Amino acid sequence: VWLTTDYVFRGLSNTEENPAAQGSLDYAFKGFYVGIWGSNSDLSDAGIEIDYYGGYTGAVGNIGYDLMAIYYTYPSGGSDPEIDYFEAHLGLTYTFAGLFLEPTLGAGYNFSPDFYAEDGIAHYFNGTLDLALPYDFTLGGEIGYQDVEGDKSTGDNLGMNGDDGYDYWHWRVSLIKDIPKWFSLDLSYHNTDSDAQDFFGDIADPRLVFTISRTF
Repeated sequence: VWLTTDYVFRGLSNTEENPAAQGSLDYAFKGFYVGIWGSNSDLSDAGIEIDYYGGYTGAVGNIGYDLMAIYYTYPSGGSDPEIDYFEAHLGLTYTFAGLFLEPTLGAGYNFSPDFYAEDGIAHYFNGTLDLALPYDFTLGGEIGYQDVEGDKSTGDNLGMNGDDGYDYWHWRVSLIKDIPKWFSLDLSYHNTDSDAQDFFGDIADPRLVFTISRTF
């Protein structure tokens, strides 16, 4: 369960800079897993997003991997264009065990054959770095790049800079405090490049987000 001051997805607010309540239910067995995740969202008339996912995760030595399929749904979101969409995800991590602060590097790639609002092929790349600080603190960073081809929604020169589709960078810096058996506290700063801020407006502005979460 998560309670957050803003639902930020790839640098963009999905709640018009308002708070969100989120939850997930997961089942895992021998590396395989399935789950459902939900949040309030301003992307649909129903004001909710429900995602379904499944995949396989494991590790070889210090290298972790995650293969996942995700289906994003927005009830009452309309069908012209259809805003539900599918992504395939590949994630890799490497932990430098024994080194100072035990840095963990991560890299991810997501592919959608037809992105949100039937907007064509989309690619998303991201990289992360997490550092284990004393007293159960973690300092984390992320940089990501989203590229959308542009079709039904931002095709025909309706995209960024008068072209088809859009692409932008975003980044995040987080300070996380884990309180074992109780909560995790996350204070994160999010930002995007100037093209995203010009194209998407206020939802792409820099923002500070506080999240409290609990896993049962």
